[in-house]
Amino acid sequence: MSSKALLLGTDRTSVRTLGAAAVAAAVASVLVVLSWEPIRTAWRYHVWAGLVAVGLGLAARAGRRRGGLLAGWGAAFLATCWIFVIPPLAALVRGDAVGDGGYAVPRPSAVGLSPRAELLTGLRIGPVVALVVALTAGSAAYALGAGFLLRSERSLDA
Repeated sequence: MSSKALLLGTDRTSVRTLGAAAVAAAVASVLVVLSWEPIRTAWRYHVWAGLVAVGLGLAARAGRRRGGLLAGWGAAFLATCWIFVIPPLAALVRGDAVGDGGYAVPRPSAVGLSPRAELLTGLRIGPVVALVVALTAGSAAYALGAGFLLRSERSLDA
């Protein structure tokens, strides 16, 4: 496999992978913006972990379907960066304040920053964390998917 095919993929799977990651991020954004009590309290970490799991699953799918390593990295990056940017942005748009006895929109910060300060912090930290997750876990998920592809091709040849 050439390096171009490894990075960019061999068919439309890379576009589908990034499209599925964008749809997952949009669905998670709707869940965060809604003022539904389970999402505000106990389920917020499940939504975030689920989104990262979807991103890593899409990276593995890109490896399995020869979709390209960049698509796998992009899916993992988008899912991880979403956690740091979209919830504070939603809180800022809704007009949440620190002293209201809790945020209407869950955000990743463990300290009581204002929504604007948390958004600015997320814009600084989020891409760095997302890049680390994409390059490490995204690469591992892609390699796992590519390994499944090789295994299935060998079993068909035997």
